[in-house]
Amino acid sequence: MPSNSLLYFITNIIKFEGFKAKNYHFITDDELLIELENKEKLAICPHCNKQTDKIHQSHRYRVRDIPISSYDVFLLVNRRQFRCKNCRKVFSEELSFVKKRRTYTKRLAEKVVKEVLETDVVNAGKRNRITPAEIDTILKELEADCLQEKPTDLKKLGIDEITQLKGGKSYAAVLVDLEKRKPIALLEKSAPPALRSPQRKDGARRVINSLLIVTGGSDRQ
Repeated sequence: MPSNSLLYFITNIIKFEGFKAKNYHFITDDELLIELENKEKLAICPHCNKQTDKIHQSHRYRVRDIPISSYDVFLLVNRRQFRCKNCRKVFSEELSFVKKRRTYTKRLAEKVVKEVLETDVVNAGKRNRITPAEIDTILKELEADCLQEKPTDLKKLGIDEITQLKGGKSYAAVLVDLEKRKPIALLEKSAPPALRSPQRKDGARRVINSLLIVTGGSDRQ
């Protein structure tokens, strides 16, 4: 029988708006599985913009989240599929904290990116029990998000690199807004060697072109 006080505590710790912890299980000595329940019973149909409460199917799957204390956390998520009473079309609900077909939360992805920049892909993967392939997907999504969201009020720019191993040969350069501590662009893998050689004009050109792309500017040279 789950403790109501602990369920309330977990709900406040995970802080997913509209969701509460329904149950929890200690899978191992250092792994915690939390069952989430959506408090909202209605969904808005994306086809006709009408509300419906008719559930067509339920799809439950595990999603990895950021740790709580010394426990690795998994969420048992139910992405409900509704049938609209108005237009009769079937649609799946959107979950604010996890993208479709992903096995990790958005905030875990943000944590991984930060640790990749501080260490490397391999160590960040081991620390978060995420495969290099999943990290590659996270970085590709970061690149797509950066292209969609133009940086504003950019005052201090930093350049970092992502490596498979510190001192390794496989890496990509990342442009970072230092004041907001937020990545704003992911450069192609061939850029860093040029960046480390001030004499290489093509390296400087890559950085300039990347800045023009992410800021929406134009080359006046």
